[in-house]
Amino acid sequence: MKKIIAGFTTVVLAFTIAAPVFALSQSGAKDAWVQAQQVRLGADAAYRQAQLDYSKDKSPAEEQKLIDAAKALMNAALDEARAWLEWKRIESSEDARVPSDIKENINTDVENNLEKISGFRADVAGVTTRAETFVVFLKIVGGYAGLLADVARNTGAMWSSIGSQLVARAEDFEAKLRAVAADRPDLIPKLDIARSEVALAKSKVAMAKAAYLLVKLPGTPLIKFSEGNGYLREAQLNLVQAQIQMQSVFNSLVTE
Repeated sequence: MKKIIAGFTTVVLAFTIAAPVFALSQSGAKDAWVQAQQVRLGADAAYRQAQLDYSKDKSPAEEQKLIDAAKALMNAALDEARAWLEWKRIESSEDARVPSDIKENINTDVENNLEKISGFRADVAGVTTRAETFVVFLKIVGGYAGLLADVARNTGAMWSSIGSQLVARAEDFEAKLRAVAADRPDLIPKLDIARSEVALAKSKVAMAKAAYLLVKLPGTPLIKFSEGNGYLREAQLNLVQAQIQMQSVFNSLVTE
């Protein structure tokens, strides 16, 4: 049972950690998810205590406490998942940089997940024995992972789309600076470095996009999602280096 719970919460949480810098944060929705996460952690601790108590006293009363604790944990995990889904929907819907088709895909996947959660809640409510808790846990893990992967894949598409826009802006700025600095050969090496860094960032964003497309089942969605996040972080570092060079050139052009 403990391993099943860990597997489910890992699926829920793995898509929320280590988000790349391109990701936006809607504080209210994110705070709601963090609060739900804390409740789930408390429910997990209560369940583990119930397991310990039952191991010492296998009376019907302790068994019922264990079942109730398991049901509370499952509901808390579903609450946490719901809060995360709402955060992801708000994150995409309130940003003008996110293409409408990606917003629509995320919204559709969130709605599908929310319907799934409602069904799982009914399953949890119907649990009356320890054996049934195993069955419901397995059903939740097996049925929910695929839809969650869909949301994560589209969230990655959103982040890589925003990353592409930032790269395009950097390309445009570098080109304009290069045109103005045409008669300043001393500044061209810095612009060459900036152009190289922007090109690297562009390739990293493309690699991230390709990785996010593979966030699906069957497969290794958690690994691919992590890979996509890693590529976007690398792209961000490249853009920072490019910005340093372009800022230096800009300062020289306006002050000398």
